[in-house]
Amino acid sequence: MKYSITTEKLPQAFELLPLFSQTTWAKDRSAEGIALLLNKTETYVVIRDNDQLIGFGRALTDGIYRALLDDIIVHEKYRKQGIGKLIVNKLLDQLKDVEQIFLTTKPELESFYKPYGFSKSKGLTMSL
Repeated sequence: MKYSITTEKLPQAFELLPLFSQTTWAKDRSAEGIALLLNKTETYVVIRDNDQLIGFGRALTDGIYRALLDDIIVHEKYRKQGIGKLIVNKLLDQLKDVEQIFLTTKPELESFYKPYGFSKSKGLTMSL
């Protein structure tokens, strides 16, 4: 299958809603909240099958010292086809000059990120 991949045109909030609703961690997001998220997003990857949004990922970054990969998601019908790898590779390409890149993930996805060089942090992650 051929997919279109862009880092130059964000999806609309209504397009992301179905993807986020397929997750445990973002299923309660609103269209309004997603619109605000997109407004502040500068580093991202969008993957489509024809016009249908099937993959998305973004990074929060200062562009030099730190970046956080976030909201990496693939439509459930398209999982296990390498789309998640495409998203991560494209994000890392955009962040190649950043000193340190972080992400938060579920334990069952740890093996997915290891080939990219990610490892468990020795520091303590804290959140509010």
